[in-house]
Amino acid sequence: MYCEICGSEIQGDVYFIKVDASELRVCRSCARCGTLLRRVKVEKMPEEEQRKHREASVARRISMRTARIYDEMERVLEEEAEIPEDFGRLVKSARERLGWKQAELARRINEKQSVIRKIETGEIIPTRELLEKLKHALNLHF
Repeated sequence: MYCEICGSEIQGDVYFIKVDASELRVCRSCARCGTLLRRVKVEKMPEEEQRKHREASVARRISMRTARIYDEMERVLEEEAEIPEDFGRLVKSARERLGWKQAELARRINEKQSVIRKIETGEIIPTRELLEKLKHALNLHF
């Protein structure tokens, strides 16, 4: 039987807790994450209920992992959609217009010079946070 919070196999007693409107079967260490409803000795739980719990736990972990992957993909696509295709060239021309070397821009936004180089050459796409720092430092509007 697996903990519905941390996913580890439950050793010993099973704790039933309430978190918001959900009732969860958890291990001893995760029992503090909610309001304790009851504690059940594993050997007292019927085998059929243990089997159902294992199946539901595995399905829940798979669906949660899949949801996280889709959320991450959606976030990345959103970030990429906001960045112009020629963003690296824009950064380089704005930096040169200000008379700064890559090292100066990196220092001003608290990043490594190699990150600036990779952005300018299109090797990497900046995160939302880095994008905002670059836009502010270079006075870019798009």
